[in-house]
Amino acid sequence: MKALGRAALRTLRTMRHDEGMAAMLMVASVFYSLFYPTPYLRQVLRDVPVVVVDRDHTPMSRRFARWLDASEGVAVAGLSADLEAAQEAVRAGTAGGVVLIAQDFERHILRREPATVTAYVDGSYLLVRSTVSSTVNTVAASFGAGISHRPPPVRLASWPLFNPLGGYANFLVPAVFILVLQQTLLIGMGTLRVAQRHSPATEPGPVWATLGGIVVVLLVLYLLQAAFMFLVAFRMYGLPLRADLADAAVFLVPFITANVFLGLAIGELFQRPESSTLALALTAVPALFLSGISFPVENQAAWVRAIALALPTTFGIRGFVQIGEMGATLAEAWKSWGALWIQTLIYGLAAAYLMGRQRRTPAAEEIPR
Repeated sequence: MKALGRAALRTLRTMRHDEGMAAMLMVASVFYSLFYPTPYLRQVLRDVPVVVVDRDHTPMSRRFARWLDASEGVAVAGLSADLEAAQEAVRAGTAGGVVLIAQDFERHILRREPATVTAYVDGSYLLVRSTVSSTVNTVAASFGAGISHRPPPVRLASWPLFNPLGGYANFLVPAVFILVLQQTLLIGMGTLRVAQRHSPATEPGPVWATLGGIVVVLLVLYLLQAAFMFLVAFRMYGLPLRADLADAAVFLVPFITANVFLGLAIGELFQRPESSTLALALTAVPALFLSGISFPVENQAAWVRAIALALPTTFGIRGFVQIGEMGATLAEAWKSWGALWIQTLIYGLAAAYLMGRQRRTPAAEEIPR
């Protein structure tokens, strides 16, 4: 226990003497949690500007345009008689889509024939595409039902489970917060390990004590930061957290520990702190995509899924979304929790091996990277 305590104190001293490392490990996650959610506070994309091209010029086509403008999803930014000019507005970024009301629109409706409304949508931005398309579909269905005076034979009643608002912040922010915890840990651990190796003081005790002391310090620091992120920051921005706090804390223990060991193992591969920082910073975006939060894991290529298994965020995000967003218990998220413990074991052994090998290697034989 004395060796463990000395290792923990040495970790704190190393952090105290390096302001950049201390900022990364102690306050970076908190700082990020205060600012990251702000662009998504509106939750749902509203009033996307569209241009209406009315080729019918009838009271009914103008009424349809007014219904579009009154909808929540889009706002009619202008009327045009030229389809090409309207599409140019989309290409220029001043409109999110074009709605074309075909000629004889009113005539077809009055004759109980299918009437055509075509939407040309900016597909380069998925939120714009889905918002405009769904809004035009909804308005067209409501408009048709109002004209026919007959209720549709089947009504759809949909309710988004676990995210009643259908909000983008509710969907994205919890996953990104887990990613932030990982990236600050990895970068900080890589820097810490390089700094400890170059410290003039001899590393106290056996390898297990060094690893254990680092883990103890970082578990305390990161559980406190996670508490701020998911309790204080979530409440500030009105984001829901359905987790049992004890379950959430216990789930984060192997997630934090696995990242500590992985960062230490990676830190053994570099001789300069800035080299490890640069290498680890580049993994942030791939880690988010590989986690499956932006694209379903089941539809990813097999080799991509294999790479994802190596990252703690893959299971950290899945499990924490289950616990925090869906209100699952730790027992219900056991697959992700168990996978994190397996990663903890693997990366712990790797860190211990590399650290032990480094201690046996004379400093003169080290090759700077």
